[in-house]
Amino acid sequence: MSRHCTFCGSKLEDGAKICTNCGKMVPIASSVQKRGEQEYIDRSRIQGIPKRVYEHPKRAEAEERMRREQEARNARRARETARNRELSAQEHRRTPTEHSSSGKENYGNGKKIIKTVLKFAVILALIYFVLAFVRILGVRHSTYKFDTEMTLANENYGEAFDAYFKSGKWKYNIFKNQVSYEGTSESGDEYTMTFGKKKGQTIVRLMTKNGKKMASDSIMNDVMGMFMFEKKVTG
Repeated sequence: MSRHCTFCGSKLEDGAKICTNCGKMVPIASSVQKRGEQEYIDRSRIQGIPKRVYEHPKRAEAEERMRREQEARNARRARETARNRELSAQEHRRTPTEHSSSGKENYGNGKKIIKTVLKFAVILALIYFVLAFVRILGVRHSTYKFDTEMTLANENYGEAFDAYFKSGKWKYNIFKNQVSYEGTSESGDEYTMTFGKKKGQTIVRLMTKNGKKMASDSIMNDVMGMFMFEKKVTG
């Protein structure tokens, strides 16, 4: 049975949905539509096509992947929340004993640090005293060859200073590695002498008398007088 367009009356081919003359869609005859639906149902039963044949498989896979990712994010958030709650609960459950034990540990560490510092201080003090003793002892027992034929009453600096000065004390500067002597003579003059080396001999490099710095030639004259000084023995 031939079909005609309901709009322009042109003849349509069998199964045509659009008129080739006017370009409008034409309804399909009820018998043809029913026959097509029946063929579609039979084909679906034979091939086992799912009920929702209009849904694209890749779209379903994407939706499933997004659902799984969202579930994973929710699970991570839940784990983090539970862990934070547990840490907060542990902090609140800490007993005063734990706090006091922590304080005792800090106190113990502080005592260890203080002991270590004291040990180093003692070691440095011992090093200083040993160096001072060795250097002062070496200067005390040193002598000087004066260019004179006069007889010297004392053989070294120690004997000369002990005889010449009423009171005095030896000093050692560890930073400059220098030995010095401060003394007051019988006449009340105050001397300060710093020692050094010259041509292998121990010499008085610097000397002040009553606060005034003395020239090098005066230094040697005064030192030679100390070596020649003979202390009178009383009693």
